[in-house]
Amino acid sequence: MERVSRRQFLKGLIGGLVAGGIIGAGITYVAAPEALRREITGQPSPQPGPFTPVPSRPLKMGIQTFFRGGGAVLGEPIYRGAVLAAEEINEAGGILGRKIEWVARDEGTAEESVREYRKLVEEDKIDFYVGITSSGNTPAIGPVAEELGMITLFADGCTDFLFEQAIKDPKFVFRITNIQSADGIAAAIGAIKYLDLMKKDKIRVAHIHPDYAYGRNAHAHISIVLEKVLGKDRVEFVYEGWPGLFRVTDFSPYITEIMANKPDLVATSLWGGDFVNFYKQALGYGLFSRTKLVTTLSHGAKPQATGPDYPDGNVAGVHANYYFLYPHPETYPINKSYVERYYKRWNEYPNFEAEGAYVCVYLYKNAVELASKLRGGGWPEADEIIAALEGMTIYGPAGPLHVRARQPNKHQGYKDAIIGISKSDPNYGFSILVDPLVIPISRITVPEGWDGTPDPKAGTLAYSWIRATWKEGVLPI
Repeated sequence: MERVSRRQFLKGLIGGLVAGGIIGAGITYVAAPEALRREITGQPSPQPGPFTPVPSRPLKMGIQTFFRGGGAVLGEPIYRGAVLAAEEINEAGGILGRKIEWVARDEGTAEESVREYRKLVEEDKIDFYVGITSSGNTPAIGPVAEELGMITLFADGCTDFLFEQAIKDPKFVFRITNIQSADGIAAAIGAIKYLDLMKKDKIRVAHIHPDYAYGRNAHAHISIVLEKVLGKDRVEFVYEGWPGLFRVTDFSPYITEIMANKPDLVATSLWGGDFVNFYKQALGYGLFSRTKLVTTLSHGAKPQATGPDYPDGNVAGVHANYYFLYPHPETYPINKSYVERYYKRWNEYPNFEAEGAYVCVYLYKNAVELASKLRGGGWPEADEIIAALEGMTIYGPAGPLHVRARQPNKHQGYKDAIIGISKSDPNYGFSILVDPLVIPISRITVPEGWDGTPDPKAGTLAYSWIRATWKEGVLPI
C-alpha cells in the first residue's frame, strides 16, 4: 500500500513552502512568504490597517453539530475536538493572550441549522465558528456566513456543491474535511485494490445511499471510477436504494431487494445511526455471507459505534479523512499524543470529525498569530486572518492538511485520503480499520487551475475531470 512522505506531499501541492514553527500541542503551521503568496493566490497580502491592540475580552468560538438523533454518533465529536483544542490553547496562554470561550448550538435540517448559525453570530456574538456535519447544511450556511462576514471553518459538510455552486468565490468560508468527491473516489479505489476487481470478468454492483447531496455524490463518484477503471462492459449496476436521511429505521425492504439482485459488491454511503441500523439488520439476513460491502463512512463514526459483530474483510471508509490508528502512533508522535489526550478527556477514541474540528481551532490560532506577526503586532483584521489561512498547511493528527488558495475549490482543505479493511479487534472491543491504503490526494482531486465545467450528470468538477483525464483501464495510484 502506498504512502507519500510529508515532504513529497507538500512539494506536490504547492511547490515548496517556508516553515513557520511549532505551535501549541506539537502542531506545525507552514505559511508562504509574500513572493510565493503572490504566485499561489495571484494577489498580494492585504496591507495592515491601523494598529489594533489585542482586546482584553475572551475570544468566543461558536460550535455547531448534531447533538441528538442519528447524526450524533458521527457529529458530536466535532464539539469534543474543538473543545479539546480550546482547552489546550487556553492552558498555553490563549491566542495572543486571549482565552477561548465557546458556545454550542445544534445542527438539524438546513433551515434549522441556518437559524441556529444566525443566533451564534447575532445573539451569541461569536468571533469565529467551527462546525458542521451534514453536506445538506454547508451550502445553506455558507452564503449566510459570507453575508454576515464571519470567519467560518467547516469541519465537515463535505459536498462539492459548497464551493462549486453555493459559494463560487468564498471569502470568509473555509472547509477542512476532504471534499466529498475524494470520499467516493477513495471508496471505489479501495474496492478495486482490496477485492482484486481488475481480475474479475464481470462485477455486479448494488448501491444504497441516503437521499440527499452526500449520497447522490457518493453514488456518482463510486460509479464513474468503477466504470472508468474496470470498463463499462465489466460493471453492471443492478440496484439503487435511496432511504431518506435518518427517516428509516427498518432497512429490511432495501436489504431483501439488494439480495434479490445478487450483487458481488454493495456500495453505500449510509452514515451515523442509519449505517449502524443497516449493518445490524443486514447481519440477520446473511447479506455479508453473499457479498462484499464498500463503505464511505462505516468506520467514520465514533470508533466504538461499529461493534465487534461487524463482519471482517469489508472495505471500510472513514470519509477519506482520518482514523485514530493512522498515521501510526509509533511513527507519528502528533497523532499518538492527540489520541492519548482525547481519550483522557472524553473516554473514547476520536473520529475524523473530532480531528477536523481540533485542527480547525489550531488553524485559526496559527492564522491569527501569523497575521499579527506580519502586521507588527496587535490583533489582526479579518482580511489579514483570511490571507494567512489561504495557502496555509498545518500538520495535525491526520498529517499535513493544505488549504487551497486558488480555484477551483478555493478555501477547500486537502489531505491524503485513507481507506481500509474491517477487522474485529478484541483489544478494543469493536471493529477497527486495518491495512490502510493511503492515497495521495493530488491523484484523486481536481488540480488547481483546471478549467473544466461540472458534468450535468453529477454536477461536480471531479466527475468531469475523471471522465476527461483518467485513462480507461488504469488505476491512478
